[in-house]
Amino acid sequence: MKFWEKIKTLVGSKTEPTQTDEAMVTANGRVLSDHPSNRITPSKLKSILEDAENGDITAQHELFMDIEEQDSAIGANIQTRKRAILTLDWRIAEPRNATPAEEKLQTEIDELFYQYPNLENLLMDMMDAVGHGFSALEIEWKLENGKYIPHNFIARPQSWFKLDKNDNLLLKTPSNAIGEPLRPFGWVVHSHKSRSVQLARMGLFRTLAWLYMFKHYSVRDFAEFLELYGMPIRIGKYGAGATNEEKRTLLRALAQIGHNAAGIMPDSMTIELHNAANTGAGSGNNPFLQMVDWCEKSIARLILGQTLTSGADGKSSTNALGNVHNEVRRDLLVSDAKQVAQTITQQIILPYLQINVDPNIALHRVPYFEFDTKKYDDLSTFADAIPKLVGIGVQIPEKWTRDKLGIPEAQDGEVVLKAVQSDFNPDLKTPRKSTALSAHVVGCQCDGCLGKGTQVALSAGNKSETEQDLLDSLLDNSMTQVDFNQQLDPMVQKAVAVLSACNSYEEAGNKLAELYPDLTSEAHERYLTSALFLADLLGASNAERT
Repeated sequence: MKFWEKIKTLVGSKTEPTQTDEAMVTANGRVLSDHPSNRITPSKLKSILEDAENGDITAQHELFMDIEEQDSAIGANIQTRKRAILTLDWRIAEPRNATPAEEKLQTEIDELFYQYPNLENLLMDMMDAVGHGFSALEIEWKLENGKYIPHNFIARPQSWFKLDKNDNLLLKTPSNAIGEPLRPFGWVVHSHKSRSVQLARMGLFRTLAWLYMFKHYSVRDFAEFLELYGMPIRIGKYGAGATNEEKRTLLRALAQIGHNAAGIMPDSMTIELHNAANTGAGSGNNPFLQMVDWCEKSIARLILGQTLTSGADGKSSTNALGNVHNEVRRDLLVSDAKQVAQTITQQIILPYLQINVDPNIALHRVPYFEFDTKKYDDLSTFADAIPKLVGIGVQIPEKWTRDKLGIPEAQDGEVVLKAVQSDFNPDLKTPRKSTALSAHVVGCQCDGCLGKGTQVALSAGNKSETEQDLLDSLLDNSMTQVDFNQQLDPMVQKAVAVLSACNSYEEAGNKLAELYPDLTSEAHERYLTSALFLADLLGASNAERT
């Protein structure tokens, strides 16, 4: 019986038992690591890696877990690499030339993923394959509303598995040490392809293991050096005719100075302090620290593709070079995202549809998981360039512009932004009011949206009206009322009333923040401009009267 047929025999909302549960992998307690990193040597590391090539990957992946846990440089860089995928937006895309039935399936899959509460954990667990070469997640199927859905994805340690001669994963169980094949539809196995080799040699930790060992030796040797020579060597000198008692007195003085930072001795004796840690191996040419630095830079290059975004030394690490190296990191991010998306499509979406819709559904006709890995162009640059190109007759497709800028097409009934302007009469030379953004619904029938009003230029600003025109217009409007106080914006009047009741600058700031929590800098500037302009007019008018 096929697995998809087997799970359909379940009743109610019962969760399908997993393969590891049925095999009682953890029946005798948790499966603990042997920590092969303890006293690691080149010969021991070579033996572990060779065993992995022959299919026994337990020790190798236990070592890899130790490396990520014990080495801060490896742990930090691998976490940066893994978490980068969480910064990407994603969507469920329909296949090319989708039929109405396939569009419906796309909506169903989209809802399935948006309802899954632990998607970020799923992505992080899958990205564990970057270091190990693969990650294995066991699926818990559950019946809900007549559909069998992947209720949970449980990450299993790579050390639980073996590899057969065909490079297929086998699950080791208490009753089968050789390993049994993974249950169909029961697992998500994400393989991170960093190079074209067998699965046991594919992870980045294979190379990092050697760097870890070299760094481990250097740190250990440096610790021994500091233990021996970290404190200054104290040398006491006594005269040629010194007695044994005088020599013992000098030795006691040296000991007291070493432990108590104080001591006494005869005036005829001297003590010299030699700080070995500040010379030779303890200076700027410290070979131990140089080796550690080389290892950490090599680690960063291997994991992130470069070194300048993983640390800054103030010398070679510059902002310009860091920006260039970020492009390298982006290439790795795009590669990681595409591999993860492929696995989700083939091992989560496809099985879901095979179980619930059609067991013979073709892979190329299923909705597919897709990360947004496009690099969008600068919006301000396009806002300046496109109007100029259109002005000289260049035909620019709207879809191409939207794709470049990442601007989606507005849907029916969706609120969009429109440029709102007052009418302009060229005969009267009356300037239009300043352009503002207003929210309109797609399909709005106002004059602006229908194009009946003044046409808004594509340029960022309208140069047909001068600052003097705007000033004259504002003056004319202001002089229509004798009482200038009535022209103050109600918002400004309210602010003045609040400020008048305050006794300190701090109190005024707090009151204004409470009064206008959503006030933007642009709006604030506009209100202040109006208030200052009217205040100047009022002052000039009063001066003339007096």
